[in-house]
Parts: sequence; C-alpha cells; structure tokens
Amino acid sequence: MRHAREDRKGFVLMAVIFSIAIMSLVVVVAFTTSDDERRSARASRESTLALYAAEAGMRATLGNWPTAAASALNPGDSVDLGWITIPNGGRYRAVIQRVDNGGLQHYSVVVRGRRASNYGGQSSIVSMVSGVSRFKSAIQTQGSVTMTGSSNGIIDAYDSDIAAYSPLTGDTTAITSNGSISLYNAFTVRGDVKSASTIWNTSGVTGEVKPFSPPFPANQVLSCPAGGYSTGIPTSSRVHYNPTTGVLYIEDNGNLTLSGSTQYYFSQLLLASGATLTINGAGQRVDVFVDDWLGFAPGTLINPSARPTRLAFWSCGAPASPAIWYVSGGPGAFYSLYAPNHDVQVVTGGGGSNNHIYGAMVGATVLLPSAVRLHYDAALTRMPSSQLKTLPGSWAQLPAN
Repeated sequence: MRHAREDRKGFVLMAVIFSIAIMSLVVVVAFTTSDDERRSARASRESTLALYAAEAGMRATLGNWPTAAASALNPGDSVDLGWITIPNGGRYRAVIQRVDNGGLQHYSVVVRGRRASNYGGQSSIVSMVSGVSRFKSAIQTQGSVTMTGSSNGIIDAYDSDIAAYSPLTGDTTAITSNGSISLYNAFTVRGDVKSASTIWNTSGVTGEVKPFSPPFPANQVLSCPAGGYSTGIPTSSRVHYNPTTGVLYIEDNGNLTLSGSTQYYFSQLLLASGATLTINGAGQRVDVFVDDWLGFAPGTLINPSARPTRLAFWSCGAPASPAIWYVSGGPGAFYSLYAPNHDVQVVTGGGGSNNHIYGAMVGATVLLPSAVRLHYDAALTRMPSSQLKTLPGSWAQLPAN
C-alpha cells in the first residue's frame, strides 16, 4: 500500500513539474512573440521613415535640379551629391547618372534614404529625367499657321543621322498648332496636320487631319546668355557690328564667316539680299541667340555642315514689342529656329534651291508661301535640350539589398 501511495505522489509531482515546464515555455514563447512583434513593428516603422527620407530627397533633387552638375555629365558619367540631413534627423543621398548615348539627355536618379537611429532603416527609390525635344514637328506654333500663294510646294522629312535628304525617300512629318491652320490644296504635306482650332485646304495632306485636338503646353521663352552680346566679330566696309548694341548687319555683297565659337548672342541679325553669312562650328552645334530681330534673305545663310542639328537660332528674353522674324531658304539653309514669342514669316525668292529649308521652326505664328520646300530633320528630336521633365511612371522603390 505504501509503495502505491508513493508511486501516486511521484506521478502527481511529475505532472506538476511538467505543467510548470509547459507554462514556463508558454510564457517564454509569449515574451518572445511579443518581442518579435515589437521588433517587426519597429523595423516597419524605421523602413517607412527611411522611405520618407528617400522620397523627400527625390523631390528635393528633382525640384532643385542640379543643372550645373548634371549638365556637365557626359553619357555614362555620374555625380554623387553626398549625404544631406533633413529636419527629422533622417538623411538622403542622390546619385545622378546620364544614361543616353549622346544627344537628347536621359538621366537616372537614385536616392537612398536613411534613418538617424541605431536601427538604421534604409530605403532607395529611382526616377528617370529626360530632355524635352523642342522640334517634334516641322512647324509648331502657339497661334496660326497660314500659307499664301498657289505654288506646289512640299513639307516632308528625312533623318540626317541616317542619310542626306532625298526627295525619293522623303519621310513623314507634322504641322502642329494651337491656332488655326490654313494651307493650299495643291501643297503637299507628307504627314499629319494637328490643330487645337480649325484646319483648312487639306487636300494635299497625306496623313491625318486633326482639328480641335487637345492643345499642347505653350513653349517656354528662353533666357538670354549671361555676359552680354558677342565680341570679336570681324567687320568690314559691308559688315557692320556694334558689340554694345549687339546689332550685326551685312550689306549686299558683304561676306562674313563666324567660326571658333559654339555660341553667339546678338540683339539684331540682318542679312541683306546678296550678302552671305557662313557659320561653321567645326563639327559642333552652333547656337545663335537673338533677343530682338532676325532677318535673312534667300540664299544668304550658309551652314557648311549641311546638318540642321549643327545650327540653331533661338529667341531669348521678352521684348515689349517682339519683332517679326523673316527667314528663308537656300542651298546652305540647314538650321532649326525656335522663336515662340515672335511671328515668323518665310521669304522665298529666286526659285530653285533658294526655296528649300532643311530643319524645323517654332514660332508664335508662321506665315509661309506655298512655294516653300521645307524638309524636316527628324534628327532634331535627339538634339540636347535645356528643358527637362520627369518621365511618368519612372518613380519606383528599389528592392532592399
């Protein structure tokens, strides 16, 4: 009997000990689970705050685009802007890399955010920034495009990066306007014609005619170069230039060659009939800024490169009364024209090659004779631009390392 009672006591004792062990294990598991939950919550909080720091850094980087640092980048180069502390103690570091092959710029912007605490939450996001092409159409205007006369001209396209212009392989282009467009039925437009208003006389249009289209954003007016008007311009009895006023005037039979610089700035640039102005960038693009009046007669402008991407005329500043710009063609008339605050009139004369223009033009309005033969260069869409934008849908969080 005594042995039986002792056995029962031993069994009860073992059951109590086992129960205590189970309870202890449950308590340990409970404490461990609670600690894991706290750690998980803390890690989630730290990661979220690190993401906030990265997003704040991305917004600051894009909102205050480091033009000096980014504009100096060659394709494949990158710049590290270093760690920057934000008011809540977090930090971010932005790295910008140029990822295009040359031409219109494309940048990858990677920003890493970091918390200031010892737990070191980190997060990274990426966005893409691209240059905005200013020449997506042969003609683009905020106001009207008007054609006069009854000649059988043409607007077509080619790509100078692939081959020189050939009428046998002319490609398609476009005329785009926020104002009305009035053409001549016998005039050929190889491409689309799109207007936020009305479109008239379109029998010669080979592409789509799209009246009352959604308007495009107004083209921005550029600032003029710092440092004043160009200096060192050669003069002669028929070539007149005043670096104080910035007026360059070449008389009939006057000849001037500009070389050795990739940028010029004038208040007025006037070429009389019979004059010649040769602009040679030795393989580089030459930018000519004009803040008041531009005018050149047919056959007076010579771009020896025969590439519209190598010569650009830009209006700059905001004159109280913007002058009408008069431009024309010729055997050397390879150029792009950007004058969103000037009315542009195309002048033809002499027939033949003097009616040909190779390039593209942007104006407040454009008035052109139906004798013109405008050959849009699609390579202009790849020309570097001073206007940049964030590519929609490119903002994304990178996976953790």
